[in-house]
Amino acid sequence: MEVKGATGIIYTNARCSQTSTNRWFAQRYNQNNAWNFNGNNGELNNNNVTNELTVQAVANLLTSQINAMTQEELFNRLLMLNFQTRKNKRYGKDAMAFEVNWPALLIRYMDALQNKSLRLNHNYTFLSSLPCWREIMATSYEGRLTDHDICDLLMPYVEQELSDRTYNNRKGKGSIAAINQVMEDMFEVTEGYTKPARIIKNDISGFFPNALWDYAERCLTDVIDKYSEPLTLQGVDVDEMKWKVMVAIHANPAAHCERRTPAFFWKLYIKPEKSILTKPEGIGASIGRLLWQTAMGLYINDDIKWLNETCGIRTVCFVDDIVMTIPEHLHEYALSLIPKLRERFAAKGIQLNSRKFYDQPCKHGLEFLGSHIRPNRLHLNNKTFERGLQRVADLNKIKDKERYIDAFVCSINSYTGMLKNRTDYKRLVALIQEIDDSWWKYTYWNLQRQCVAVYPRYSERERLNRKYKLHLKLN
Repeated sequence: MEVKGATGIIYTNARCSQTSTNRWFAQRYNQNNAWNFNGNNGELNNNNVTNELTVQAVANLLTSQINAMTQEELFNRLLMLNFQTRKNKRYGKDAMAFEVNWPALLIRYMDALQNKSLRLNHNYTFLSSLPCWREIMATSYEGRLTDHDICDLLMPYVEQELSDRTYNNRKGKGSIAAINQVMEDMFEVTEGYTKPARIIKNDISGFFPNALWDYAERCLTDVIDKYSEPLTLQGVDVDEMKWKVMVAIHANPAAHCERRTPAFFWKLYIKPEKSILTKPEGIGASIGRLLWQTAMGLYINDDIKWLNETCGIRTVCFVDDIVMTIPEHLHEYALSLIPKLRERFAAKGIQLNSRKFYDQPCKHGLEFLGSHIRPNRLHLNNKTFERGLQRVADLNKIKDKERYIDAFVCSINSYTGMLKNRTDYKRLVALIQEIDDSWWKYTYWNLQRQCVAVYPRYSERERLNRKYKLHLKLN
């Protein structure tokens, strides 16, 4: 007899029949007896293990692992996954295309999972110019479903593996948290800016384009293996999850992608070594994929732990930016670790950027994540502020301002949000003063929240009511 469960095939020494309506499995009761369970009518029988027709389990399994998920249960689960995937992105082009015929597409996706024919061959790439020109490789809606399916289950365990000093694609550990950690390190190492200290900043050259697929897959599957027991208790088929990781990581987007930016832009703005499209199969991470963002957090996690825990160097990592804060007497020791760090990175197919190496006393400050960190002060860097002023100037040229209220509010608040979180109140006032008076007919400055807000009569709901003569009300 063989029992097919969520984690594979379990063999017993029983001789019994299995029909389409009866599912049998055994779970060890004690040293002398085993339970003989009839999955059809719930009848429980106690069999002595020395009997000729005995049912003895090879391993203890939960009923939820043995009983395969029904079509209806799987469809409902994928439906909930669809709602989670489209959250905050429902008006995206891919999400709307999926929404038009979601029942048929979801069933097709479910069939692909069940017969193991899922292939994420529908990808697209485009270029983004802010804050600098870079290539974004994203996937179809089905690929996003797969990424969320894996990451939503795996992230609690990934969080347990990641260093507290790794800041990327983590809740509560974004750019502001990374900046605050560097400022805290500077204050503590210098003992309140009373003692000399150094800051060393390194940058990984082509972090995503040079990532190895096999190593990234191993980073994720190691987490699955380590936490296979709690995942199994959640009803997760760990073997199927590993298969999904393999399919998603080895999607080979360079061979299956649609360009949504004219091809000549690559020649103008993207260096060949910075593009996945020029890499051989097996190399290159998709910067627009949730799963890849998670995998790249684990990619150099052991190196960050090595610097902090083994070497005793305070190190903060945000994606590919690495900042070390060192007491003056440990400066030479910290520099001696750089060649060793290069060797560790070389084994993973990546390298430090020799042209972006910064080594200065703490009192000189540091440019980090669009901010200039100084002792007891934090400023938005000049390039970002100048882009904000240019954005205001472009918005002021718009004639039909009521049509672009939402775009205006989102754009202005993105810059005011950065300024109000830094010691840049004068710049915040200067930015607001550049806004044309005609915008204040529809919006106002909220003093309490320090942001631009829309007057209630010009909210999206009220504008729709006036335009289409509707009677929409706020729930």
